[in-house]
Amino acid sequence: MRPGGVVGSTIVVVPSISFPVVELQKIAAVQSYEERMLFFLLLLADPAVRVVFVSSDAVDPATIDYYLRFVPDRDDARRRLELVSLGDPSIGSLSAKLLARPADLERLRGAVRAAGGDGGMLPFNVMGAEQDLADALGVPLYGPRPELTWLGSKSGSRQVAAEAGVPVLPGAGDVFSVPELAKAIAGLQERRPDAPAVVIKLNNGFSGQGNAIVELDGLADPLTESTTVFCAGEESWASFEAKVEEEGAIVEELVRSPALRSPSVQLQISPTGEVEVLSTHDQILGGPDNQVYLGCRFPARPEYRLAIQAEAGKVAEVLVARGVTGVFGIDFLVDGDRVTLSEINLRMGGTTHPFWMARLATGGTYDQASGELRLPDGGTRCYVATDNIKSLRLLGSHPADVIARIDESGLAYDPSTATGATLHLLGALRGAGKMGVTCIAATPEDADELYADVLTALDAV
Repeated sequence: MRPGGVVGSTIVVVPSISFPVVELQKIAAVQSYEERMLFFLLLLADPAVRVVFVSSDAVDPATIDYYLRFVPDRDDARRRLELVSLGDPSIGSLSAKLLARPADLERLRGAVRAAGGDGGMLPFNVMGAEQDLADALGVPLYGPRPELTWLGSKSGSRQVAAEAGVPVLPGAGDVFSVPELAKAIAGLQERRPDAPAVVIKLNNGFSGQGNAIVELDGLADPLTESTTVFCAGEESWASFEAKVEEEGAIVEELVRSPALRSPSVQLQISPTGEVEVLSTHDQILGGPDNQVYLGCRFPARPEYRLAIQAEAGKVAEVLVARGVTGVFGIDFLVDGDRVTLSEINLRMGGTTHPFWMARLATGGTYDQASGELRLPDGGTRCYVATDNIKSLRLLGSHPADVIARIDESGLAYDPSTATGATLHLLGALRGAGKMGVTCIAATPEDADELYADVLTALDAV
C-alpha cells in the first residue's frame, strides 16, 4: 500500500499543518516542516506516477534535486513533478491560505488538471480546511473526515482505547476548566495516593508542547498556585487556562520509572478499510520529564514491539468501524510488562518521514511478524532519526552546502549498501540553524554511530 493508502496515478501533496497558530509558534522553524512530506517525491520512481507538491514558500531547488537522486531517472521524474508555492512563509494552515486566495487556488487546479489521471490529495493532518480544499480541487481526500479527527484528541484517544479494551493510565478526559482539572486531580490522588505528579495535556497539543506537569506534593488551592512546569517555556497558567476552556484537556498520572519507555506504532487504513501496520519506533524524548518528542529509533525494542503492534491492532479495528482512513500513529508507555496507550495521532507525524524515506530508498518492506524492515536480499535495516539537529554553526547555511558536506564526508546514503544518512527539513537551515536526518544502518549500534558521525561532519555536536 502506498503512503496514506492513496491510489491512482496523480498524488496531490498538500503538507498543511492545520493547528492553532499559537501552538505552531512553539516549534522552531515550523514553516519548514511542510518539507518533511517531500518523501512523496520518491514515488516518482514509478514512471506511471505524477506528483503535485504544494508549499507555502518555494522549496530550494537543491533540496528538490536531493530528493530526486533517490529515483532511477531523475530527468523523467522531474517532468512528472509539478511544484506549486504561494510565496508566503507565514505560520498557518496551507489549506486555509489556498482557500483564501482564488488566484492561487485556480493555479493549483490547473496543475492538477495538467497532471491528469486519477488520484487524491494527501495532507499532513485533516481539519475542515483540508476537506474544503479537496472538494474545491475535485479530488478525494486521503485522511479521516473532519468530524472524526476528535478521535485523535487526547480525550478521544482515551475513549477509543476504552472501546478497544486497551489500558490507559489512571486519569480523566473531557476536562474544560481549572475547577474540573482540580476535581480530576483530586480523584486521581484518591485512587493513586503514591503518584508523584500528574500531567495535564491539551486535547490538541502535539510533540508534548501542550503538556503541563503538576507536582502533587506542591498541590495548592487554587490549582493555579501549584508547583507547575509547562513543557512550552512561553506557556503560563493564564494562557494555559484559556486553552483548556477552548479545546479541553486530560489529566493523567505521571509515571516516573527508570524502566519507562515510550514506543509508538504507525499504521494506515485504506479507503476500503484495510489496515497496514507500517512500523514501530522507540521515541527519543526530552524536555521536562521527557514529555517532548525529539526523534525516534526504528524498530522498537524486540521485548515489546510485537505486544504494542497487537494493542495497536485493537485500536485500528475501532477506528475502521468509525470510518477512519489514512496514516496515523499510536503512542504507548511501557514499564516492565505494563503497556498503556498514551495517545492516538490521526495524522502524519515525526516518524512518518523517516520510515518512508528508509522504506522507499532501500526498497524494503515491513515484516509484521518480526517488526523489521526487510530488504529484497533478505537483510534488515535500522535507523535513528530526528527533526532537531540545531546549531548556531548551521545558521544561515544553504541546503546545497550541507548536502555537499555529508556527501564529501562519505556518510550520505549509498544505494549499493542500503546504508547512510538521508537529510530533511533543509529549509530550516537559513533561519533557524535546524535540520533533520535519518541514519540508516544494518544494526542499531551502527545507526547510532552514523548519527554521531553526521553531527561531527556538520560541526553540530
